[in-house]
Amino acid sequence: MTSGVAKSPAPMRVWLDLARAGNFPSVVSNVLAALVLSAPLVTAWPAGGALVLASIGACAVYAGGATFNDVADAGFDARHRPERAIPRGAVTRGRAAGMAGMEMLAGLALLAWAGAAVVWGLALGVTILAYDWVHKRWMGSVVLMAGCRVWLAVAVASLPGHARTPAFLGWVGALFIYIVVLSLIARWEYRPGAPAARLGRAVGRLLALIPLLDAVALLSIGAWWPAMACAVAIPFGRWAQRLAAST
Repeated sequence: MTSGVAKSPAPMRVWLDLARAGNFPSVVSNVLAALVLSAPLVTAWPAGGALVLASIGACAVYAGGATFNDVADAGFDARHRPERAIPRGAVTRGRAAGMAGMEMLAGLALLAWAGAAVVWGLALGVTILAYDWVHKRWMGSVVLMAGCRVWLAVAVASLPGHARTPAFLGWVGALFIYIVVLSLIARWEYRPGAPAARLGRAVGRLLALIPLLDAVALLSIGAWWPAMACAVAIPFGRWAQRLAAST
């Protein structure tokens, strides 16, 4: 079924689910936090152009990585998650891989256009692909999962005029630990006898709460308005999860 030809063009919802678009608000929140925390002085708001380009680029990279994840997991999902797009034949594995490649390349190009150092963008892309390839076979891949968010933050902090400040590094460390713990919980979902539905809901809530870390870090440096924007991303993220998949 995973290698069959889809009978009709995949609707937008299929692509949004493959992209895990329900998590886009937390990705944008991470970008905002990275821009403010890496600024040399506490500012009310980062430059609009940098924020927009970096946010769109980050969401595109995230979409590509999530879609590649389903491409890599097509065989596993056929047994355990047959409702997902590739196993049920809504889109072919090859077409999904093609879309994932375009999303990742476009996202990395936008980050570079915004001014991010190419080396950190490449580190982000390689880490995402490594995670997608090994995560079902290696428990330690939770470190790679956390690394994806970290490399995104580091890439954003490499924009001109930004630096890895102590506040930025403290936030990145907290974000890394949070994602590792979240990923470990997510892995339990497929253990025999595990309450899969309950764990899935818990993981969704934890994903939506990622902006809380951003808000707390921003409040610690007195960046009130960006902190409020990150806090708003929490309910917005829960709403987005009702429109598209997040796990």
